[in-house]
Amino acid sequence: MMKKSLSLLLLLIGINIFSQSKENDIQKITKTIQNYYDGYIYRDISKLNKAFDTINGTMKVPIVTNGKVTGYANNYFKDLQTKWGNREKLSKEVLQNCSLTILNIDVVDGVVASAKISMKVDTVTYIDILSLEVMNNQWKITNKIYATRK
Repeated sequence: MMKKSLSLLLLLIGINIFSQSKENDIQKITKTIQNYYDGYIYRDISKLNKAFDTINGTMKVPIVTNGKVTGYANNYFKDLQTKWGNREKLSKEVLQNCSLTILNIDVVDGVVASAKISMKVDTVTYIDILSLEVMNNQWKITNKIYATRK
């Protein structure tokens, strides 16, 4: 009886520790996604740098031919961040209509994750699928593919 009780107690402690660790990862991933969103809408390169793998991270950019997506090209975040950060600032009215919704976060072993987000910027809603990885003890977006809705 004592062995069963001790085994059950150890199992419950292990589940609790795992649950807390996963919850902590989700909080850190959420902060990374928030840095991406804030950096994008406020044109803040420093927040974008916090969110993205600026060495090898890539985004799949749709190749559109005759109004249809015919493939995707890889663009490096290090190039995109400069472009995003140097765009014209959004007006207060547009910023008031911006929103971020995290639709899903899936963490695997505390080292890789995927997230699906909806990001409304002015009249366009982006649906992003993000791949994230722990790099130097921080979650970074390493890959992104997106679709738009108007």
